[in-house]
Amino acid sequence: MSDEIIDHGRRAFFKETFSYFGNAVTEIVKTKVETITKNSPGRSSGSKIRRYIRPPGAVREEEFIALCTKCDECIKVCPHESIRKLNKDFDIADGTPIIIPEETPCYLCEDYACIKACKDGALLEVKVVGEVAMGKASINEDNCMAYGAQFCEQCVRSCPVPGAIYLEDNRPVVVKEKCVGCGICENICKTVNQPIAIRVSPLQ
Repeated sequence: MSDEIIDHGRRAFFKETFSYFGNAVTEIVKTKVETITKNSPGRSSGSKIRRYIRPPGAVREEEFIALCTKCDECIKVCPHESIRKLNKDFDIADGTPIIIPEETPCYLCEDYACIKACKDGALLEVKVVGEVAMGKASINEDNCMAYGAQFCEQCVRSCPVPGAIYLEDNRPVVVKEKCVGCGICENICKTVNQPIAIRVSPLQ
């Protein structure tokens, strides 16, 4: 048997082997996602919207939970200590990385160290800030002093995304299409409004 035939056989063997394992991993993830989607507490009617967001680059929630191995690498590299573990017993998402904007928002680091540290595929590459999709901010006009008698533009001035919040008649307006959900506006709002007028709702 010639070396060429043997080499061809080896290539075919490895190709089939890698293909098999690749398909097996895909099926495992798919099954896990389907199980989570079916059994996730957050899917039930009347359930509360979660008060945390995922790090930048996160895939959709069910897939994120299926892929994340809770390795803590994104938590370790975050320079602002914005990312922490979810501490929720008996929840399938317990131990996964989260950001609570009211306490410490995401500051949208230029190098996205958290994404680079993720080897599980739960956080995907983000090339420009506009691609980040952690959530959407909304303003409760009843709580916002700018909608009352006092001028305030703290959320507008602190927003890192040009045009995501602007003033109209001295009142802040959120442009949903541009908001990336970093939570900086929510975090700064708590220093001037009680209760907080801006909240970031995570993408479901």
